[in-house]
Amino acid sequence: MTISRLGLSDEQHSATIDDHESAKPEAILVFRERAEAKAVLIANGYQDLQSAVDELWHAAERDGLVKTFGADEVQRVLAESFARWWRL
Repeated sequence: MTISRLGLSDEQHSATIDDHESAKPEAILVFRERAEAKAVLIANGYQDLQSAVDELWHAAERDGLVKTFGADEVQRVLAESFARWWRL
């Protein structure tokens, strides 16, 4: 058995890493945060709406969100994120 710099055995260190991995946020929540960040960029003139939506949709397909949650849910997340900044 080896002891790490933090004074943890191999088993303790493994458990710490496993605990950390289980604390990863859900992919759809990360996607929502990305969409809201894009909305801020658009609202401040740093990106146009069409390219932002295209980038986000491509990411949702690439990351399996459309397959896992469905197109309607991904579109709902996008609509809610952009609605906070867009008032027609």
